[in-house]
This record gives sequence, structure tokens and C-alpha cells, in this order.
Amino acid sequence: MRDIHAIRKTVAVMANQLHKLGYSLSKAFRTAWRRTKESMTCRVSGVTYEKRQQLLQFIASRKPEELTVYLQRDRANAYDKYAVAVVIDIKGIGYAHIGYLPTGLSQSMAAVIDKGIPLKATLMQIIGGYGYKENLGALVNIAI
Repeated sequence: MRDIHAIRKTVAVMANQLHKLGYSLSKAFRTAWRRTKESMTCRVSGVTYEKRQQLLQFIASRKPEELTVYLQRDRANAYDKYAVAVVIDIKGIGYAHIGYLPTGLSQSMAAVIDKGIPLKATLMQIIGGYGYKENLGALVNIAI
């Protein structure tokens, strides 16, 4: 069972950030509790920049047990001060930066990461790429 103090701290940090973003205080706490109790699945943003399409193609050929997903704050990002990078560790090969959490979710997750609260992330699947010129994407599941 998880430590109740860590759960409350996570909810408070996330709710305060959501409140700063314009949520009413009650809606911010309801949303934060829901995100804490349930896992969230989201589509990774920014997968078409640099050579990330080739990385996703390579990752799609790997077994799930060879992949570990990390969420890391990207404070050097010039476009988003709340940027949270999605990085995949490919066992025996190295790390691959495949994109970022979507803006709406990254704003509340950045505050949680900044407080040192651990997040668990898993790669659900690589999506897309069914036809010529169709981009690949990634679905990531996040649990607190």
C-alpha cells in the first residue's frame, strides 16, 4: 500500500498547479484525485521533430520488456517552461528521446516531478504508420 502522506502531497501539488491554470479549487482537487487514483494514457507530442520517427520505428521492433519509460523535466525547453520529456531506455542500446507530454497534462505533472514525487510510465504501443506519409506516434500510460 502506498504511503498516504505521499499521496496527499501529490494531490495537493497537482491541485495547486491546476488551480493556477484556471480550474476552480474543487474541480482542481477532483481532477488531481482522479489522476492519482487512476492511471492516465496520453499520446506523446512532438514525435515528428528531428529523427524521432526513425526512433519510433526502431522501438516498435523491440520487445516490451526491453523498454523502460522515464519522464524527465526539460527546463531548457524554450517553448514550454513546463515541458516533460518522454525518454525510453532501450536495454543494451541507450536512451531515446521520443517527445513530450501534451501541454495540458505536462503543466500539472511538471509540478509533481519538481517536488520529487516519482511517476511510473509505460509505453502502451506505437501507433500509426499504416500508410505512406502517415506518421508514427506513441501512447504512454502514467501512474502516480
